[in-house]
Order: sequence, then C-alpha cells, then structure tokens
Amino acid sequence: MSRLLRRTLIGVVFGVVVYIVWLLVSDAREVADSLQGFAWSAVAWALLASSLNYLLRFWKWELALGWLGVRAGSGGLHAPTELKLGRSLEIYLAGLSMSVTPGKVGEVLRSVLLKASNEVPFTRTAPIVVADRLSDLIALIVLALIGISEFAEFLPYVIAALVLVVAGVVVLGSPKLFGGILNVCAKLPVIGGLAQRAHGLIDSAAVLLELRYITVLSAISVVGWGLECVGYWVILNAFPGVEAGLPLCVFLWSATTLIGALSFLPGGLGATEGSLGVLVARFAVGVSGSIAMASTLLIRLCTLWYGELVGAIALVSFMRDPKLRAAAREVEQAARETPPNAPGSPPPPSESP
Repeated sequence: MSRLLRRTLIGVVFGVVVYIVWLLVSDAREVADSLQGFAWSAVAWALLASSLNYLLRFWKWELALGWLGVRAGSGGLHAPTELKLGRSLEIYLAGLSMSVTPGKVGEVLRSVLLKASNEVPFTRTAPIVVADRLSDLIALIVLALIGISEFAEFLPYVIAALVLVVAGVVVLGSPKLFGGILNVCAKLPVIGGLAQRAHGLIDSAAVLLELRYITVLSAISVVGWGLECVGYWVILNAFPGVEAGLPLCVFLWSATTLIGALSFLPGGLGATEGSLGVLVARFAVGVSGSIAMASTLLIRLCTLWYGELVGAIALVSFMRDPKLRAAAREVEQAARETPPNAPGSPPPPSESP
C-alpha cells in the first residue's frame, strides 16, 4: 500500500505546487476580489452534482462486477465470501483516492482491496479501470460535441480523440490483437515482465469492451459527466455579471477535462486548469482573467479534490481492520514481485471469465 499512497501524495503535492505557481503568476488579490458577491450556494449544488456522479460511477462498477461473474447469479461467484453492497461501495470510493495518479490508473487499488477482502482474483477486475476510462473518454467526446458548431475550430481535435478512443476499444477488446501486442512487448527489455503479467487481463478486458457493455457504461458516463458540467455552469454563473449558457459550459468542461485526461498528467493537473481558464475567459460573457481562475479553482475543488477527500476517508475506513490492511499489503507486494508463469501468477489468456 505504501507505494500507492506515495503516488497519491506526489499527485497532491504536485497539485498544490501547480496552484501556488498559478496564483503567484496571477494576481491573487484580484482573484480574491472576484469572489466578492459570489453566490456560495453554488458550491453546494456543484458538490451535490459530483456526489450523484460518483453514485452513477459506482453503478458502473457494480455492473462490471456482474458481467465478470463476481456477483452471485451473474455467471458464477469467484469470491469465497459474499461481497456485500456496503463493502463494494467502500472499495469503490477508496479508489477515488488515486484520482491524482497518471490517467487515474492508480484506481486499480480497488482490485487490490477486493482481492484482500473477498479473494477475487486481481487480474479479473483490474480491467474495470480500463473500461471505466475508455467509457469516460467516449462520454466526454459526446458531451464536447454539444455546441461544437459554435467552436468549429476544435472539431478536428475532438474527432482525433474519438479515433484514438475507438482504436483503444477495438485493440484492447480483441484478445487476438491485445494478446499479440503483449507478446511483442514481452520480448522488450524493461517492460517485458510487465507485459507477460498483463496477459491475465485479456479475457476480462474482452468481456467489458464488448459493444453492448461499453455502450451501457458510456451512456451512464454521459449522465455522470453531464452532472459535473451542470455543476460548472452553476458555479460560473454564480459570479456577478457572468453570462454563460449551459451548452457552452458543457463544451468547456468536457473538452478541457478531455484535454487533461489525454495529457496523462496526474488528475489532468495543469492541463485541465490551464485550458479551462483560457477558454472560459475567451468565450463566456463577463469573465475576466481573475474570474476565470477563481471559477476553475472552485470547480476543481468540487470535483477532483472532493473525490480525493471522499476516497481518503473510505480508504482509512477500509484499512482500520488490521487483517484487511495486512492482506492488502500482501496483495500489492505479490502483484509487484510474482514472476510471470510462477505459481500464483495471473492466469493464462485462455482462461474464460
């Protein structure tokens, strides 16, 4: 667990540094002045929107567990003990503490905790992170296309992102293509061992990225990210003199979040804030540079950093049990140290889900 926690702390520190530098470069006093007259009730509405988004995302997690046969009555129960809904929610929320890892890949922590608490094989559920990220990207692209007619200059970038995401779904969802790439990577230095271990992810990834499943996950993501867009709209219009329509806010928040996701920076830090601050000042009526910065900081506090806080609380709750804490550490260490094809290593790609 220590390595994952260190990565989270690095991301948090990086975020603090980014914001401090941004404030130093800008005029912090002007930013503070821009908050005079701000309707602070907007923050509560934005937090509510984020909370509903997390519940929808938990629904995606539960659906994926069912499709992979982890839930009873869904094709076989692979956990020796029943996974209760409360425990599943705790594990899901704990994964939010890893949102500031590059591409949010640290959210694979959920698979570590699920293995520790219910003995569900790590490689069976780890691909949920992949399906979750791809469905999120699809949703952000769909939302970015709202109002794109008014921002035709950005259409090529959105289309390019769509092509990349579709290619990712096709490749990762095909056992033959994904397995072939891993076989090639397994012969390379440095990443060879990691590529061999990744073979255990092939079958679960193929299940989750089936068209019918990825479509459902993406549809839920559209609603979830749409709620965050509404939260941004509420916050932006809470500044006196600002006029920003919902379609504009949907485009700005989804497009800049997409930029942050594709940057692969921890939590999109810097990329999301910088692009959002520039674009909102350019397109929204009544938005000065200080309001652009203040609104960006507020919406990021109500989304990214709110999730970090919720995740940290859930992780602390999970780790209060000494047995679960010890088991989680053993799972993480085994995932790092188990040689490919050794006893206890990930199952071969031929194993069916």
